[in-house]
Amino acid sequence: MPSKQKRVLVAGFDAFDKLDANPSQTIVETLDASIMLPGGREQVQVDTVVLATCCIKAWAKLKRKMDANKGGYSAIILSGVAARREKISLERFALNIRDYRIADNSGHQFEDSPVEKGGPAAMTSTLALKYMSKALTKKGVACEISNHAGTFICNEIYYKCLRYQEGKRSPASVLFVHLPLPKTYVKSVKAAKNKQASLAGKGKIEGISLMRSAIELIIKFSVV
Repeated sequence: MPSKQKRVLVAGFDAFDKLDANPSQTIVETLDASIMLPGGREQVQVDTVVLATCCIKAWAKLKRKMDANKGGYSAIILSGVAARREKISLERFALNIRDYRIADNSGHQFEDSPVEKGGPAAMTSTLALKYMSKALTKKGVACEISNHAGTFICNEIYYKCLRYQEGKRSPASVLFVHLPLPKTYVKSVKAAKNKQASLAGKGKIEGISLMRSAIELIIKFSVV
C-alpha cells in the first residue's frame, strides 16, 4: 500500500498597525500547492490560510482549518511579521501571556492577562531548531533562534496551536516563524554574503522571494 501523502499547513497574518502589507500574507498566498521533499521521491501537500490580526477571529479560523483536516498535519508553520528584526526568527517558546502594545484589528487589547487560565507558563516547539537554524544558514538563509515571540497575537496563536496539538494522538510539529520587512531581509542576506544590497525599488520583491524560499526550506526540514 502506498504511504499517505504528507500535508502541512502554513499560516500568515493580514496587515496591522501602520503596515501597508504583511509579508507573511504575501508569502502564504503565493506558495506552491506542493513541495518536493529532499531526495526528489516524495511531495508534501501545502495547505495555506491567512488569519486576521484579531485574537478571536485568528484562532477560530486556524482551529477550523485544523479540525477539517481529520487525517492530521505533519507540520504547522505559523508566520508573522516582526518589523524591527533583521533576520528570520525561529520561535522556540510561546508564552501564556497577553500583553498587547496596541489593539488588534478588532479593537481587543489585553494587559498582563493569560492566554489560558491555569495553562502552562510556556509551550515549546518540538522541532530541532538548532539543527534547522544551522541547515538553513548553510542554504544561505539569514536566520536565528528567538526565545521570545512577543506578547501579541503571534504569540497567542502559537500558544493555542501548541496546546491544541498537545491533545492529539498524532500531533503535528508546530513552529512560529517571524519575518522581517522584505527590504531589511535583503540587506541581511547580502551582508552575510558580503554583497551590496539591491536597489531600493527591487528590495521588496527580492525580499519576498528570498523569504518564500526560506519558508519552503522550513517546510522541508519540518516534515523530514
